[in-house]
Amino acid sequence: MLNDMKHIISRLIILIAIMFSAAGANAQTVDRYHAQDGVFNHLSVGLNFGLSGFGVDAAMPVCKIVTLRGGFAGWGIGNYKFKAINTAAEMTPSQSVEDDAVRRAQMVDKVELAIEPNFWNFYLLAEVHPFHDTPFYFAAGLFMGSKNFLQFSNTNDGGLGFLYDANQKVQDYNNLFHTNYQPIGLKFGDYVFTADENGNINVRMKTNAVKPYIGVGFGQHLAQKHRVSVAVDLGLMFWGTPKLVLNNGTEVSTSGKNSGIGSAISWLKAWPNLQIRVAYKIF
Repeated sequence: MLNDMKHIISRLIILIAIMFSAAGANAQTVDRYHAQDGVFNHLSVGLNFGLSGFGVDAAMPVCKIVTLRGGFAGWGIGNYKFKAINTAAEMTPSQSVEDDAVRRAQMVDKVELAIEPNFWNFYLLAEVHPFHDTPFYFAAGLFMGSKNFLQFSNTNDGGLGFLYDANQKVQDYNNLFHTNYQPIGLKFGDYVFTADENGNINVRMKTNAVKPYIGVGFGQHLAQKHRVSVAVDLGLMFWGTPKLVLNNGTEVSTSGKNSGIGSAISWLKAWPNLQIRVAYKIF
């Protein structure tokens, strides 16, 4: 993972260098479309919203064609509830372990879980405006913030003790009689999440804290003739390979035929970012 991150960052540095070189070659023909000449001689503050969340930022020019923009964006409001299948309820009599704890677990068909988004980042972007006749720009930089993209857990805190007890009996039975009964818990695709000793299931989707970003945009962050400006960004936030981590710190396998939901997210190595910014130029 560390080597992958170094590889991505090195590519990002090369890309930024190419962008600045190309922009520098056109610097003599670029007019004052997005800001007048000068370094840090303008300041705009903006509100933004999109796939990276809602946030605020500020932008300043560092030369005629380059703008620095830094701010904060995120979302983590509310939760989304759904029902997960209890695997004990799917056991047939021939598969069942004869135990009271297992029979109690079989009486519950589904369990309610809640997904809670939790995604926020600080970011610093360099924007290159290479063309004098259009408000098009390249953007590159870093997003830095939360590792947990989302997490889901049971809504009845501590209420899954019956699943924990049943799963312990199944494990003991497997160890004693060398059988291979599947664990008892909540089903996600082909994977089963089991309850902990506190009667809870808590699973986090974890990504990298530092996320390189590249993208393009259209619009103005520093208006030339008006105070208010609008810009749209479209890019990719490279956050590594997402991982599912249980509440005991165990990482769920995200490869192989039995990885279930982990296999579905393992290919999502970058988060798409569509962001709209409305800014006001202070000076």
